[in-house]
Amino acid sequence: MKLPALPILGLTLFCLFAGPQVAAAGGSEPEDAADAVIAQLFEDCEAGNMQACFRLGARYDEGYGVDEDLVQAAAYYRRACDGGSAAGCYGLASKHQLGEGVERDQARADQLLRQACEGGLALACDSVPPPLQEGG
Repeated sequence: MKLPALPILGLTLFCLFAGPQVAAAGGSEPEDAADAVIAQLFEDCEAGNMQACFRLGARYDEGYGVDEDLVQAAAYYRRACDGGSAAGCYGLASKHQLGEGVERDQARADQLLRQACEGGLALACDSVPPPLQEGG
């Protein structure tokens, strides 16, 4: 069974995790405010805040406040996932599924989706493929 692509993942996750602070400002950040947010996210990620690492991945994925860079997006999603962020695992699964910033690898994407689901991200549970049936 082939999984549906996760093409709206970046936008969905961005809206959930990276966009709330700008929604009240009419949907855009002044450039200096965006720079301050990015700088704080870098600092927080370096300090071990996996949500900040995930949010950096989402920003690089969408080119929001930074230049779009899918390799960087995947790297920050990976860092977040490795640090226990289910959302980071889901973001990295999408990158592997689509071959954006990393090699296309459906088996790895499936593994990451399972990890995200086990980490409590219900959205990922809806995307986990069923176990393979033996002998048939």
